[in-house]
Amino acid sequence: MGITARTLAILDVEVTLSQYRTLVILASRGPLRTVDLAAALRVHPSTATRTCDRLVRRDLVARQQQSSDRRVALLTLTEAGKALVGDVMRHRTQEIRRLVRTVGTEPRTTAELINSLVVAAGEPTEEQWWRHWEQITR
Repeated sequence: MGITARTLAILDVEVTLSQYRTLVILASRGPLRTVDLAAALRVHPSTATRTCDRLVRRDLVARQQQSSDRRVALLTLTEAGKALVGDVMRHRTQEIRRLVRTVGTEPRTTAELINSLVVAAGEPTEEQWWRHWEQITR
């Protein structure tokens, strides 16, 4: 999640992580009704509607009326939405590859590997995080 957030900041786009998650679901599952998107996001349909309203205003998502039933609109990515998801995914993949190269391939336990990746990403290890948590909750 941190890599994705940093990528969105680097690309200088005004999209929150939850909005980006909406874009990824639409990219991976194709056009969806709002109720189906809400179920995939595990949010109330009104939350999905508000999120999509913001993404429609940014021209990242489009609503398409069904010709067979005008009450149903399908949500789909616009070309700009597709480009954004593609840019973020490419940048994120490059960053993950860099992290893996940084930690190397020497044999180690899963916990050591995870800690090495976390340190390479510039994030606190679990031990550091909990130590800080204890300090701020005293």
